[in-house]
Amino acid sequence: MARYFLHLRDGTDEVLDEEGIDYPDMDAVRKAVVKSARDVMAGQVRDLGVLDLRFHIDAENEAGHTVYSLAFTDALSIVMP
Repeated sequence: MARYFLHLRDGTDEVLDEEGIDYPDMDAVRKAVVKSARDVMAGQVRDLGVLDLRFHIDAENEAGHTVYSLAFTDALSIVMP
């Protein structure tokens, strides 16, 4: 198990994960990043009625290297009428 930190960023501002979480492999990291992005987006819609797609989540290892990055736009599919 290795510790990864999931940071929320939009190019200007960021919310840094100071604690991190241990994941067994990169597949688990990718799944956690997707879930985190979707959770943040769901909260935006529920609480603010806004969906801000400028954000992305960077997963960094303990050495501070970004090992996976996901833009919010890549974490969902939009179905239009």
